[in-house]
Parts: sequence; structure tokens; C-alpha cells
Amino acid sequence: MPASKPLPSPDGQAIDPPAGRSRRSSDDRAPAKPTDGALEAGFVPFGAGDHTRATAIVDDAVIDRLIAECLSRPRAWAALGELCDGLGGRVSGTASGAAGEEWGLGRFREWGFDSADFEPLRVPVWERGALRAEVIAPAAWSLTAVAHGFAPIAVDLQAELVDLGFAEAEDFVRVGAGVQGRLVLCDEGVRPGRRALHRSEKLGLAAAHGAAGLLILSSAAGGLARTGVCHADLAPIPSLGISREDGLRLRRLAAAPNAIPPTLRIHMRNRYGSGQARNVLAELPGRDPDAGLVLAGAHLDSWDLAQGATDNGLGAAIVLEMARALAALPASLRPRRRMRFALWAAEETGLRGSKAYVAAHAGELGHHAAVMNFDMTGDPYGYWAPGRADATTLLVWLAHRLAPLGMRQDLRHEAGLHSDHQPFMLAGVPVVALLGELGEQGGRYYHSVGDTFEKVSLPALCRAAAVGAITLWALADADDALALPHFGAAEVRGMIDAADLTEALRAEGYAGPPMQIDPTGVSR
Repeated sequence: MPASKPLPSPDGQAIDPPAGRSRRSSDDRAPAKPTDGALEAGFVPFGAGDHTRATAIVDDAVIDRLIAECLSRPRAWAALGELCDGLGGRVSGTASGAAGEEWGLGRFREWGFDSADFEPLRVPVWERGALRAEVIAPAAWSLTAVAHGFAPIAVDLQAELVDLGFAEAEDFVRVGAGVQGRLVLCDEGVRPGRRALHRSEKLGLAAAHGAAGLLILSSAAGGLARTGVCHADLAPIPSLGISREDGLRLRRLAAAPNAIPPTLRIHMRNRYGSGQARNVLAELPGRDPDAGLVLAGAHLDSWDLAQGATDNGLGAAIVLEMARALAALPASLRPRRRMRFALWAAEETGLRGSKAYVAAHAGELGHHAAVMNFDMTGDPYGYWAPGRADATTLLVWLAHRLAPLGMRQDLRHEAGLHSDHQPFMLAGVPVVALLGELGEQGGRYYHSVGDTFEKVSLPALCRAAAVGAITLWALADADDALALPHFGAAEVRGMIDAADLTEALRAEGYAGPPMQIDPTGVSR
């Protein structure tokens, strides 16, 4: 593959094929969100697959053109700067969210997608108000804290603290009645080797055991309290993210010999209502109008604390760059299927945009050959295709062919939740995402005041757009032998059970047992 001309970025980096770039070991995880731990297992060595096919799956002319567009003539970088610095945080259902949606539609239309349009939906709208969280004994200081999304509207409480470590189910059992009426302090994440617990699951455990509230200390040092949704609707008890430094100080005070449990006072006011949000959709025709479609999506909304740069202006910029590059192909190089592009609303508050799409397009989901999701996508090195461990020929070939862009023989296939792939996966539609290295600059500032434009890497964005565009083209052109299989209800149920995700789905509002999975929302 010919190397593209290096493109300098504002910080002096150049977009070169990263042949010698250091990569993480195959044991490292690349979840859709840094704290969700979505991809806990399922490494498959690509070397065992068929990457030596006599016939190329994607023609060199397609690959070379898409690489040239994304690496030598990118436009999404400037657009992302406009989004982050010009608009900032984008909460769906608010004026800031609407401005982001207008921006997304404007970029599609500016780049030639004249028929791009909105699909509206109603969403709950939670907006943070005043918060004061302070320790009053045995020392006195104010915490660096932020309310989690959907925390209660009004809170005025004083309570002692109990430290539950990771706040897994066994920790609540161990402490027993000692949780009742107290504020639970816990870490993000879980013990090594355990299934990830979303903050909503920890909140559910705390509420069920009679806790007065939940404090989750950040895994990142530097005064970075993290937000994030904590409940499917208004939470029954307050839930806060606090800085690592404050959390560790509280932990030391609680563990001191003959310690008096730390006592905290919390004053919180938030607003809760409803509003309109809009998914943004655009489409490119394929060679065969009856062959169905593939879809590439990324959520455009973000939390309000910063600019939503890595989460997820980055993913939106990648999808826009993919769309622009694919639209630049001559008609003779278009794939068989249509290619649809989506900028989802309200991912941060419950995947509501993608769930609304799955509900509205239920009749044509069988014609979706595959869905790609781009959420905090870093410098690409592998693929995630949940449940499709036995159908890897296409992805094996692509990873081998795209090695000069940093792709390696790394495939994960265990199911995960908490991003916009979820409703499609639960509906049985094949899902593909890029495994990528976001780097400490991105992951460290997740859901915090530090998620700003300068944390995004231009070379990584461009490589992800190139790999994403080529992968989407391959999925759009794949014949029946190469296409990833759709799953029926039993296969979806098996995939969920294999990944131990039943309790995580219940915490999100899915009913059971037995759980009848409805990909668009709460099951009945």
C-alpha cells in the first residue's frame, strides 16, 4: 500500500502509516467507554483466519482513494474544532443539544448530502443545578464533586460515610446493616477478572441496601470528578462523582484506628423535564437498491462539564469524515449496498437516539447488513464484533490488508453494553466497532471538565476514519458468504448470558425474569 503524504497537525504530529508504532498487549481492554469495561474477553488471533484469499475483498483502488481522502485531505479536524470550541457541551433536549444537531446537519449538507435530515424524538432532560458537598467531621473541607446525571431534584442530607471498596454485591453483603442510612464511598470499576459494573448498577445496589447516597471516586488523579448517567429516570438517592484526592482522603479517615466515621453534608438542586432531540441521518446510494444497507453511527450529544471532545465529538467527526470520503468515490467504485450515516442524540442519557431509530425502523432492521459504532474511538488496531467469533473472514482480511495503518490481528467478540451499538445488538443486527488506543490524554478526562479539543489526536482521527470507511465499504459490498450473520432471539439471549449481562440490563430498566429483551427500551 503506498504511503500517503504526511499531514502535519497543530502539535507537530504527522499522519504516517504507523508501521513501527507501539501497541498495547492483547490483554488490554478497549471498552466503548473507559469505565464500562464492555469488552472483557474474547480475543481471537487473526492469524488463524483466512487473510490470504486469492481474490481481494476490497479493490486496491477503493482502499487507496479512501486513505488519500482521510489522511491527505481531511476536513473533520477543523469541523471538530468548530464543534468543541464554538459550541461546547451538547445535552440532548436543550438549546446546546439543538445547536449541535444543527451543526451536524449543516456539515452533512455542506459536504454534499443534500437529502440529510433530522429524525426527532422526545427525551427526558436533566440539568444540573447547585451542588455543595462538604465533610464536617472529623475534618472539614469542601469536596470536588459533580452530580451524576438523573440525580434527584432536591437533596439536603447529613450522613456518615461507609467505604465499600468497589461496591460489588458481595461488599454490600459483607457490611450488611452498616450500609443503611450512610453514604457509600466506592471506586470506579470492579476487582480484576470481574464483569464490569456500570454506575447505575452500583447505585441500584446502594439504594436496595438502604444507603443514603453514593460517592464514586475518580480513577484519574488531578481533581477530576466525573459525571455520567446513574439511573434510567430520576434516581432514588443522590449519586455523585468526586475527585480521587478527596475520595482517598475520606478512605484514609474511615480506615484510621479508632476512627470516627467521616460525616458529610450534601445540598443539591437539579432540574428535570422533557424536550425534543434529533438524530441526524444521511445516506449514499449503492449499486443495488434492493441489497439493503449498512450504517455507521456516533453519538453527537455530550455532558455539560466541558466540550465533549473525545466523548464524543471525536466519534462524530470520524463518521462525518468517513461519509465525505466515501461520497468522493466515483459511482463505479460504490459498493453493492447503501451506506447510511447517523449522528445519534441522547446517548449519554440512556441510548435514546439509537433506541428510537431501532423502534422507528424495526421493519427494515433485517435489511441492515451491519452497524458500525464509533464512541471514543482511538487509534485503530483491531475489531470488535460481538457474538460473531465464527464469521471473521472479512474482518481477518481487512486487518491484514490494513496493517500499514496500524491494524493487527486482534478481534474481540464478547458482548458489551452502554453505547449506541446496544439496541442493534439486542435486535440481532451484526455490530462492528474499531478497537482503538485513545491514550491517557483522552481516557483520563472522560466525563470531566478536561474533555476538551486539544485532547484529540489528529493522526489517530484520520487513521480511524480511513479504517472505518474501508471497513464500512467492505461490509456494504460483502456477498452472502462474507456477510456477518443476523441473530434470532435465542442467539441474542445466548450472547447476553455468555457475557453475564442480565443484571446490567435490569439496572438499565429491562424487565425479568424471564427477561424478554426489547432492544428499543424497557421490556415487558
